[in-house]
Amino acid sequence: MATFTGQVASFAALKAAIETTLTARGWTLASGILSKGVAFVQLTASATDLRLQAGTGQAGAALTGACPQAVKLLSFSNAPIQWPAEAVLHVFDAPDEIYVVLRYNVDRHQHLNVGVSSMPQIGGTGLWCSGSFRGDVVGASATCRVFIAANSGTDLGALPYDGLGLGFFFASAAGSNHSSFIHCGLEGAPAWRTTYGGSPGELLGVSHKAGLLHALPSQFNQATVLLPIDVLMARQAQGQTIVATFAHARYCRLDHLDLSQPLLYGPERWRAYPLHAVHPVQRNGAGWPIGAQHSGTFGVALRDVP
Repeated sequence: MATFTGQVASFAALKAAIETTLTARGWTLASGILSKGVAFVQLTASATDLRLQAGTGQAGAALTGACPQAVKLLSFSNAPIQWPAEAVLHVFDAPDEIYVVLRYNVDRHQHLNVGVSSMPQIGGTGLWCSGSFRGDVVGASATCRVFIAANSGTDLGALPYDGLGLGFFFASAAGSNHSSFIHCGLEGAPAWRTTYGGSPGELLGVSHKAGLLHALPSQFNQATVLLPIDVLMARQAQGQTIVATFAHARYCRLDHLDLSQPLLYGPERWRAYPLHAVHPVQRNGAGWPIGAQHSGTFGVALRDVP
């Protein structure tokens, strides 16, 4: 595992940097598709986006078992990325987890991630992918806004009717452009789970962490706590099953943090990032239909291995 940081001048340059980094870490690049074990990933770059499509196999230059939705980084027409930008890659194995952070325009952030669940007996491959945007969001017509449901201790997450889905399964059950998916065999044949809601087989988003995230940071010492990122699926008889737990990423709140400095917890070192951009006053973000060009103080911490 390792962390890599560098400047990139375009999405094409970022794509090349990701492919170079992963092939040096044991991934195979053949006919434009990266693969390792059960993970198959195809990156496609244009002047306005970097798209990630995940699949369960490969036939020549084509993915097989491709997720019906792609995820991506995107330069919006109303909030374009000013190049060069800083790219940070957190690369891990056992389990394989790849986290790409693009920091641009001083304090804006976007995320593109892929990994394999280590949860046993969930069926499918356990491959998951997430990004700041779903692949069919069009930057020329959508606006760069974040909508967050954050009005109670039981409701939380991105409401991506338009704009950012934020990734990291940080989703409310509402919305239409969610941007985190997993290949799972529970509640039916192995398939990509792309729908959020309460019906069996649907993903449940982050509301199960609402009470904890709203309680942070500690009122006693202003400290943050790193919370596991669990991917939950709705089951029969109103049950819930964790189908993935990220090994090297955590939810957190960014109040009082110096984001230029690592977080140290005993021997562990973590680096905190906004889901999009920090707003220390409107810390719970803004909901539908107003939204905001920030994500409050909601963030993620990624394990940092220099």
